Amino acid sequence: MAEGGEGHHDVPDSPRPPKNANLSDCPICLEQLHEPKSLPCLHSFCQECLSTFIIKDLSGKMASASAFPCPVCRKMTQPVNPSEDKEKWAQQFPASVIVKDLVKPTALEPMYCKPCEKKGTPGTPATIWCKTCKVLFCTTCKVDFHDLIHEGCEIVDVTGKKENPSRQVTEQIRCEKHTKEVDYYCEDHQVLGCSRCITIDHRRCDVVTTTQEYRDKLKTESRLEDRKELLQKAMEAIKLLVKTFGEKLQILLEDQNSGFDSITELRKQVDLDLDAMQKDLTDKLVSSYKQEKENLDLSIQKCERLMSSIENTVESSETAVQRNDSVNTTLMYQRGQAEIEFYQNLITEIRKSFSSIRIKHVVDPSLFRLDKDIPLSLGNVTVVTNIEPLPEGIRSVRPLSECDGKEGCKFSIKRPSDRTNCTSLGIVYLPDHHIVLGDYSNNKLKLFKAAGKFEDEVKVEGNPCDMCRVDDHTVAVGNHSIPVMHVFRIESSKLTLTSEIKLSNGIQPRAVIYTDDEFVVSSVNQLYRVQQNGDSESINCSVVKCLHLAYDPNTRHIYGSHFASTNGDVAVYRFSSGTRTVMTKVGLVTGALGLDVDGDGNVYVCGWSSNNVVQM
Repeated sequence: MAEGGEGHHDVPDSPRPPKNANLSDCPICLEQLHEPKSLPCLHSFCQECLSTFIIKDLSGKMASASAFPCPVCRKMTQPVNPSEDKEKWAQQFPASVIVKDLVKPTALEPMYCKPCEKKGTPGTPATIWCKTCKVLFCTTCKVDFHDLIHEGCEIVDVTGKKENPSRQVTEQIRCEKHTKEVDYYCEDHQVLGCSRCITIDHRRCDVVTTTQEYRDKLKTESRLEDRKELLQKAMEAIKLLVKTFGEKLQILLEDQNSGFDSITELRKQVDLDLDAMQKDLTDKLVSSYKQEKENLDLSIQKCERLMSSIENTVESSETAVQRNDSVNTTLMYQRGQAEIEFYQNLITEIRKSFSSIRIKHVVDPSLFRLDKDIPLSLGNVTVVTNIEPLPEGIRSVRPLSECDGKEGCKFSIKRPSDRTNCTSLGIVYLPDHHIVLGDYSNNKLKLFKAAGKFEDEVKVEGNPCDMCRVDDHTVAVGNHSIPVMHVFRIESSKLTLTSEIKLSNGIQPRAVIYTDDEFVVSSVNQLYRVQQNGDSESINCSVVKCLHLAYDPNTRHIYGSHFASTNGDVAVYRFSSGTRTVMTKVGLVTGALGLDVDGDGNVYVCGWSSNNVVQM
């Protein structure tokens, strides 16, 4: 474990920089690092702490286990030599040169009177430090020299102190291989090095700068601020996850208590000979609760560890920037990038199994009659799991363009009652895994499960075009032939028409989006804002054959696609704050139709004639 020592007593108000307690502390024992070892993910630990963690984590697992998770970010880590005993894995890892320099003791200059040194009597102990002049004086020189020409200076008594308040001498970080100062950064390989490292190993690289130049570049391009913003968003999202898991844990506790009450109430109605049966059932209820609690506790632990690591990175980054510490600024920027990737992987992992879990005590009503033909029982305990979306506010920072796509399900939307082939111009995916789509050719709205199971269909007046989600259970449908917008509610696998919004001025709502409290629709050649009562107001934005709109709630931008095929015509435009901006013209995308925006502001448009999907 980390070994503590007696620290120096700081001179009050001296200009000595504070010690960085974040990078030099072990995340396991929370003490200063002792024999520090750094994993490939850049997290550092005491050698003994890391060894204890590895042995404990691998205990009970297969003897062939060849990797362990980082105690902070949970990234699986391979040992340097897997054939060695697990007790020796920790000592195989190297110590980061940055971390080793942080935990080195500092050398401090002695405090001697400056005037006496110039008079030829060096070594006279100083008793006064003038913060204004930044000079040390003995008592005699203070009276004979300082007080004669200086008034109102702030004086610090340094009698008996062992530190020079003027400055703290620290060693420059040096390259382990060449013992030269580390002051270069290769952007191609994203590594720090000395002048010899750069000359020998990186002379063919395209971008090699000094650490100061790279630090200035990060600041100029706002990359430090962007990284800080992403880290803070990740930290807020993880806080929300921890809160949500806590609420689910409380629900499980309430379910357990409810189960106990139900079991006890039923137990009063049966013979005392059922004690053993009641105990078995109670044990099953407690076991179910403990098992689900352990799963939730593990998820909370993962989130809290990553949140703590991100918080340390943010604080350390700010400290490094304030000190103009280019090396630590670069190091913290790299560690922040790694933690953002860990956060993305964590969210992806959680999303796969994120669900609401309820523990139920199920009782057959016939048990209350206690008929002789009915076997004695206290019912059963069941665990009901329903997959659900992540809480509002949590989204991956990875754009859809970086995600892999594959065909998960393929099914036909044509029904036996359809009089002709289907043409679908609008579709909405709901959080409860339902798909609602409009059939333009058959004048219908259809409801399917995400796996392709048909649920319901409703005949509508006119030809349904674009549609949008109003909330988790409500969709609004535009119309190509009549000035009416239909609003449907989806509950219990049924489509129910809740309202018909008749638009003023005979506007036919082809494309439609919902922006918090109002609709925006496109007609033949104009955009309109539409209230719930049908009142319409022109946005003064001319459009041509706009059949689909998309809305970005983060920027409040509205995007529209034009079904155009002539070179030079607008294909996709953006409308914001009364200004219409052309995003792209006919070329790469032709006959633009389907349109959507992901959580990171990337716009996706389908090309009818160009047979492609383009990201902007």
